[in-house]
Amino acid sequence: AIFLVRQVTFSPSSLSPSLCSKLEATMIDGPHDIDLARPENPKGNRIRLDVLSSTKAVALLTTLYSLGVIILSSVETTGPSVFQHIGAQEQAVMGASRWAATDASCQSQCTFRKTIHLNHMRSEMQLVYMKIDILRPEQAPGPAESFSVSTRTVVIGCAGSCAPTAPNYSGKEIQDISDIKPVEFENNELFSSAISLFTTDPAPVSYDRYNVTVTLADIDGLAARYYDDGVSQPSLLARVNMITVDPSFTWWVMGWKVVFQIGTLVAAFSPITCKGGIIAGFFVQQRNLKWKDWSSTQAWVGFLLIILFFFNDPFFPLQFYGSISEDAKTFLVMQQIIFVAVFISSLLCFMLSSTGTIISSNKEQFQAIDPKFKSNVIILKVGLCCIIFAFLFFYYIIARLYNTGSPEYDDFAENSVYFSFEVLLGVLMAVFSLWYTADIIKCLTRVRLMEKAYLALLVVCVLAAVMMVIGITIGALYVLPDEAFKWMFFYGTANITVWVVSWSFAHAEEPDTDDGLWELSGSKEGYASLLGQQGFEPLGGGEGVLGGDEDGEFQ
Repeated sequence: AIFLVRQVTFSPSSLSPSLCSKLEATMIDGPHDIDLARPENPKGNRIRLDVLSSTKAVALLTTLYSLGVIILSSVETTGPSVFQHIGAQEQAVMGASRWAATDASCQSQCTFRKTIHLNHMRSEMQLVYMKIDILRPEQAPGPAESFSVSTRTVVIGCAGSCAPTAPNYSGKEIQDISDIKPVEFENNELFSSAISLFTTDPAPVSYDRYNVTVTLADIDGLAARYYDDGVSQPSLLARVNMITVDPSFTWWVMGWKVVFQIGTLVAAFSPITCKGGIIAGFFVQQRNLKWKDWSSTQAWVGFLLIILFFFNDPFFPLQFYGSISEDAKTFLVMQQIIFVAVFISSLLCFMLSSTGTIISSNKEQFQAIDPKFKSNVIILKVGLCCIIFAFLFFYYIIARLYNTGSPEYDDFAENSVYFSFEVLLGVLMAVFSLWYTADIIKCLTRVRLMEKAYLALLVVCVLAAVMMVIGITIGALYVLPDEAFKWMFFYGTANITVWVVSWSFAHAEEPDTDDGLWELSGSKEGYASLLGQQGFEPLGGGEGVLGGDEDGEFQ
């Protein structure tokens, strides 16, 4: 029962005992506590979108999200290249080279050997991948051909000099790998398919210099057909190509991760509580509310803020500047991938599970609005997101730490294992998209009843869900995407989305307007006591002003 008194002037002697008796007679019998909270939220937990006017809330939501997207769109065009290729473009460094044969006559099986010196290496390069292409003479392009060669790659890492005879020689053998590799020429192509030589993964770039000695043993007569006979000693023409992460990209990412970390800390713990706490942090506002009174949506948002902090990878600089072991640096890369997978799957789960709450304007009664939204449906949605997490985790771990081929994301499809992961992730994204779209369509009939602020929040969440699905599909949320703008746009959009959602669902205190608006519920004893304390007296001839229905409920 609700008793509403708004902007009415009472004189101290105007409420008669007869009207008070009439009031008591119309109340429901029985002991009840007076509850001053909003009737649709018995816990008194109101959020910012409830307290602010719709116009102001829509303006703030639109400004926050639009400003973030504009900044990301302007910054992304200035981003550096993610990878740098040394060899194909810089012929003076590692151009086409003649590889001397160990068998001068080459009448039997020819063996070719070359030592490649990598100098001025930096930890910010993150990884090194080296490959070679065999060159068949330009005057003899022909049909597709296939050969097999035996390869042995010995890699020596040096903190000082890499010359064995130097007094400060500090070489350490990193790997010694032998394998049989195919050499394939497509129709009329001069260069063969790439032959992978070595990669520093899973260890980081920990040395200033590397010596890579490569030995090729001709098995199928490749040299007999394509060796260079224009020199005194048979030699095989080959192009060496090395791929590393551009150090400028590492520094660029590091700087923006710091910016996103600061933004996350402000969104979570901003201590500025003036103006009704409109720019206070989420957890600063939530401390005014007991944990048991948090809504499920607020618990989700709090979890997302915590995961977002680790998604922004506060330990990223330690991979390059920390005095820690190679195993510890590898672990830091692994934990980065873990939190990326946890955050992505958690944000998708939030989008999938909170649609009804947003549609219903945060009334904790989604089950009444959507009868099919039961615990088993929640379990299915959480289960789908757990499967997405598992696939993202294993895919990214294998691709980043145990990849023996090209580190570029667009080249992953050439590997059958990675291609299978991409197909399965595409299927999972399709399932998520269909389910999310079905939830939105199912609630469209209630969109016209939504408050404008909640409608604006719903649009933000739908856009964010679309961006996340696209980002996962094209590899933009992988730790080493192909292009800087992909990383910046989708990574930044994920941060801005959580900031906007945390601002929207943060607890807000009722503004004390003192305008005479009371909301009362309870027993007749409670009402009589409260009215008596306020000194209300009859307005004179007040019969019929207040009354009850046939069940005795107060009107």
